[in-house]
Amino acid sequence: MESIQRQNDLQNFRERGFGQTLGIGNRPCVLVVDVIKGFTDPAMPLGSDLSRQIEVTNRLLREAHQKNLPVFFTTIAYEENLEDSGIWLEKMGGLKTLKSGTDAVQLDPRLHYQKGDVILNKKYASAFFGTDLISRLNVNRVDTVIVTGCTTSGCVRASVVDALQYGYRPIVVRDAVGDRSLASHDQSLFDMEQKYADVLDASELIAYMQSYTAIS
Repeated sequence: MESIQRQNDLQNFRERGFGQTLGIGNRPCVLVVDVIKGFTDPAMPLGSDLSRQIEVTNRLLREAHQKNLPVFFTTIAYEENLEDSGIWLEKMGGLKTLKSGTDAVQLDPRLHYQKGDVILNKKYASAFFGTDLISRLNVNRVDTVIVTGCTTSGCVRASVVDALQYGYRPIVVRDAVGDRSLASHDQSLFDMEQKYADVLDASELIAYMQSYTAIS
């Protein structure tokens, strides 16, 4: 029944012009959203098992590094008194576990981070809000943002919407994003593909990167 409903929704959207393809531009980057210990340790209040997504992300990172494409990671870290969390803390109490200097805000050590990659500290859902990501993308002449990480319905989605609004082409890597809720994950992928981004498998993007030649 759910599958039939999803098919009906998809047909309804497509008949109304949703879900068009944005395509990949001339200069992509990889944005890894919030793959930090506080989100990848299932024992943490905000955590879940993202082992499979980390493996897929590392395959993308290997190709991006070989092609010298810009790579950005994000974390969320707050001051000891949490005053910089605004009213978001009132909505999500688990944010209190994300304090600067703690293990929870460190990148998951399984990620293939390398020297030259950028780590951005954000306070809210979008990687663009309150960071210098736009300036860094512009300096690197990036026009396409390939997004992995977590959560699909939260910070990934917020970053994708902002990327579109700022004029970048967002590409969500279907098998490299994850969420605490499978239902939220599936619905968010559907929504983003219909309204804000292309949603592709990692294998498609790896094939693209392997054939990528920088345009001077």
